[in-house]
Amino acid sequence: MLTQRPTPAFLSQEAARRLPRYALLLLLAAFILSGLASQDLWTLRDAETFGIALEMVRGGAAEWLMPQIAGEWVTSTGPLPAWIAAVFMKCFSGLAGDVGAYRLTSLLWFAISTAAIWYGSWRLARRQEAQPVVFAFGGEAAPKHYGRAVADCAVLFFVATFGILARQHEPVPGTVLLSLAAVNLFGLAMTLRRPCAGAFVTGVTAGLTALTTSVLPGLVMLGAAVTIHAFARTFPSSRDRRILCVLAGAVLPAALWAGLIALAAPEAGLAWLREWAVGQAQLLNLADVPAILWMSRTTLWFLLPAWPLALWALYSWRRQLDRTHILVPATLVIASAVGGLFTTQTGAEPVLLVCVPGLSLLAAFGLTTLRRDRENLLDWFAISIFSVTLIALWLYWIAAGLDFPPKMARSIEMLSPTFDPEFGFGPFMAIVSGLLWIVFVAWRLTHRPVVIWRGPWLAAAGMTATAVTFLGLWHPAVDLTRSYAPIAREAALEARDLTGNPDPLVNGDGLPGGVRALFAYYGPVHFTSGSETSSLKLVRVNRSFIPAEAVTAALARPHTDETFYLVTNSGH
Repeated sequence: MLTQRPTPAFLSQEAARRLPRYALLLLLAAFILSGLASQDLWTLRDAETFGIALEMVRGGAAEWLMPQIAGEWVTSTGPLPAWIAAVFMKCFSGLAGDVGAYRLTSLLWFAISTAAIWYGSWRLARRQEAQPVVFAFGGEAAPKHYGRAVADCAVLFFVATFGILARQHEPVPGTVLLSLAAVNLFGLAMTLRRPCAGAFVTGVTAGLTALTTSVLPGLVMLGAAVTIHAFARTFPSSRDRRILCVLAGAVLPAALWAGLIALAAPEAGLAWLREWAVGQAQLLNLADVPAILWMSRTTLWFLLPAWPLALWALYSWRRQLDRTHILVPATLVIASAVGGLFTTQTGAEPVLLVCVPGLSLLAAFGLTTLRRDRENLLDWFAISIFSVTLIALWLYWIAAGLDFPPKMARSIEMLSPTFDPEFGFGPFMAIVSGLLWIVFVAWRLTHRPVVIWRGPWLAAAGMTATAVTFLGLWHPAVDLTRSYAPIAREAALEARDLTGNPDPLVNGDGLPGGVRALFAYYGPVHFTSGSETSSLKLVRVNRSFIPAEAVTAALARPHTDETFYLVTNSGH
């Protein structure tokens, strides 16, 4: 007797045809390995994590437990990202240099994120309640193939997400938070087979956010997990036991960390934890209007192309919202939205990152309910957006080399005056990625593929081609424009000339952690710490402001408002 499953999913066996494993793995490898092209630190968030890891490599237990840079505490972040980066630097600095070894850490986090999303999605999509409707004469996708297709699409949506492109190539706290959110999703799916172990893993990922970015993302994960365990009817074992495992897992990482700090440095550790707690409390507040507007605007582009399909999934599966495969990712996304109402604009981005794995899975489920003509919208979106982007990247690179067209060449000269395009390995890889993109586009334009993963594949392939092309063509120009190395070396030279000391101390109070890390590494500028004093102080001001106590000319990168001066230290 034929029965119709109460589900909006409609997928044939042909549409669920296997995406070759080698193709998926090569795409993921190309995406993440492209980030190794640059050997410089472009952002202060990247430099801060690098500086903390470098202190760990050179320091002792206190440096490993309490993040610090050049003798100054950093309480805005936890030690977990720097722990892994420091291990990589200890193992690979001799082969790849300090920055290169640090960059390798991003490979680990990306592998964890994609693997956790794939296996978590696969476990949820194979459930009986998630299967597509049965065709009258057969031919619907089998559970195994359906689960694999949904998992592939979820990973491809994750790679194609606009907001995580730059972050995935930097092993910063936000990148680690993405991995924790992905493992959190996997832990919830794991609970279906191993209830206590899966619940504990879910709790641990929530607790580890305190050692990564801030407490709020962990509270979002914890609240979502408790809600899911309270209302999901398909999880085995006792509900109370599972919730207890979640809470125990959430408390354990922070308790162990605080305990180790108390053992290693009782007085300094207590002061560090107090300063860290004050910073955490400042992030917990009712969101004001600017923060809400920022999140609303940012979400529109940050979560493309997944969010429209995720919304469609919620609508399509509205009668099955209590089913586990929809309840889990939907609760994670909704919890992130609610969490965004209780934080400042500074703490909003980590909360936004928490929803990315769940949103990718929702988008994959939404794709299974679309009619063929609507599925094509994602194909054309990917083809148009990424084709235009790749053409623009190449045109500007050619203009920089030929000085034609003049307007485009002048734009590049203004942004990076000393950049001179040269053909090498980077441009060669950009050509290869461009040709492969043309092949994919031609395949789509000349065929009518029915496979469900064609749209997500084009979006992920376009994002990968953009990353490879941008970093292959433009990383030397960005190094010249964004690098702090020249001004750090100039500051160190000026300090030596002014003091007559080959290794002078400079006061760096008030400088962001990332700036201290860059000047200390590239200069090297030796900053004061503790009771040390110095007659010189490094200050960071707007380009239009010249401090009265300045003893050097302005030290600045091209086309930025950020300027540095060495000034006489009045507090000396």
